[in-house]
Order: sequence, then structure tokens, then C-alpha cells
Amino acid sequence: MLVVKKENNMHALIVEESLANKEILNKHRILRTKFLPEPINWRLHIVNLLGSVDDAITEIQYSMVSDKPFYFHVFDEGKTLIVVFKNNYFTLDPNNKLTWMEAKIYGSKLNIPESQLDFFPTRISEEEDWFNKTNS
Repeated sequence: MLVVKKENNMHALIVEESLANKEILNKHRILRTKFLPEPINWRLHIVNLLGSVDDAITEIQYSMVSDKPFYFHVFDEGKTLIVVFKNNYFTLDPNNKLTWMEAKIYGSKLNIPESQLDFFPTRISEEEDWFNKTNS
């Protein structure tokens, strides 16, 4: 029996280098990839999560490296923003940055620079701006 994974309207921004098991990316549809050159050398992917969002988040979280601080975030068109670290996650209001403080504080305690805790894009409609944004 052929099982087709259903696309949903939830996207995630995932740093490939945050994954111990990069094969997890093959379970989802990569929509865009952006490369950040030296000194970072990261490949960032916007993916359409396939199947159950809860299962996808759990599988990706489980696949993250344990020895470096990373997060990924899941978003739609302004209703949902979930920030996922290796050992914790936060459900935020994408329209109210005051709700982001706990996740930002948690990330800063892991020594993630504040400039990387912007959770951008927070909406599917912002993906084009994210892709074209130059990184300083």
C-alpha cells in the first residue's frame, strides 16, 4: 500500500548543520535553501512539513545535535510560531513579540547570539524577504 504524506501549511526554518541526522530533511519538502558563507558556513532550509506537524517537530528535535546550541522554528501565515531547541520548545504569538522573551532568554542562556534569535521569517509571506536579505 502506497502511503502519501500530506502537505500542510506549516513551514520550518532549519539549519542543516544543527542536525546529527540530516536524512530527516528528506522526509519533508525543501522549498528554499540559503547558504551563509564564512565564518558561519551554514545551509538554511525552509521546508514544508509533511504529515503530522507534532510528529515532524518531535522527529526533527530528536535529530538535532547535542553538542552545539541550535534551534529551528515552525510557522504558518501569522497564527503559529513554535521555536524548538534540542531540549525545550516554546509556542509563541507571531504577532506579539512580548511573548518571545522566554524563548529569547532561553536561547541566550545557550550562548546563541541575540541577532540569531529573531525567529525570522515568522510568516510564509515573509520567506521571499528572508531569502533576499543580506547577512551582515
